Amino acid sequence: MPALDNPHFSLGYYGKTIANERNNMIPNHTTLGGIDRRGFLKLMAAGAAFTPLALAGCGSTQQAATTEAAASTGTAADLAGAKLTFVGDDAFAPYRYLEVQSDGSQKVVGLDIAIADEMANRLGFTYDFEPQEFAATLASVQSSDTSFTMAMSSNPEREQTYDFTRGYYQPLVGVLTMNDEVKTVDDLKGKSIACTTGTVQNKFISAVLPDADIHTYDGGDQCLQEVLAGRIDAYLCDGAEGQSMRDANEGLVLGFLDRAETKDYVGVYRIMAAKGASFVGAFDACIAEMLADGTIDSFIGQYVGEDFKWGDDTSASGQATTGVVTAAN
Repeated sequence: MPALDNPHFSLGYYGKTIANERNNMIPNHTTLGGIDRRGFLKLMAAGAAFTPLALAGCGSTQQAATTEAAASTGTAADLAGAKLTFVGDDAFAPYRYLEVQSDGSQKVVGLDIAIADEMANRLGFTYDFEPQEFAATLASVQSSDTSFTMAMSSNPEREQTYDFTRGYYQPLVGVLTMNDEVKTVDDLKGKSIACTTGTVQNKFISAVLPDADIHTYDGGDQCLQEVLAGRIDAYLCDGAEGQSMRDANEGLVLGFLDRAETKDYVGVYRIMAAKGASFVGAFDACIAEMLADGTIDSFIGQYVGEDFKWGDDTSASGQATTGVVTAAN
């Protein structure tokens, strides 16, 4: 489990107030204070900034490879020594959340942090974690060639602005309510529905129920509070996030929509970076290796649950949208 003193990771923000701590996990009752955003960090590898990479790969078993971007420019560089910024919500369990330690301090843990730490170990870079809500995250990643985020689905619209690795996790769409278990889209008809603005869940429900009473908010914690207060009937969320919220809040009911209903809108979760970011190919190769050697399934079992593992078939992970590096099997 990653810690703040991990040499590959640092937490640059502490402006949080916490309520309703349970099981040392604070995935949802987190009130966001003003975010003092640091300047975007630049790559520290000599001459590497903003140059498309053809990286040697992920770990000692990785074969040297090239990305499509590097092939067009003839350049190559190594991520070792680079410093990147991971931006994203830290109230998004089980992917990223604040955990209270025995000394009362907090650290960010979760599936995404574990994967990012492992990539840093294998590829030799370091990163800072910068907590931001969803909308701010998109803007930060778009404007910086050294920033990335995780737990993002790709689609043609996003691919015009961002590059993506192959998927590392297959999500379900969850529905949190205070009464009935929702299992189908039809079950949502006539209900008021909360979503985080701009998420795939938001786009999905807007497409399949365009006349529904849909309310959007900046973060999942806000959506949850609306349901808990009885102002909204249902929160349409990531399934694993919903699982953590249900476990931390008595009275919540969680249902999962069938993948057959959501598959055209909700894809696998990927790492996302700005279009042309030089490290995407190396990240993609590392994800491929970690899927093949079982590392990611181990993390999924630890942070999400055994039922969410890939198992022997990772074909649904797909390919990177650009900068593909071929990993050794």
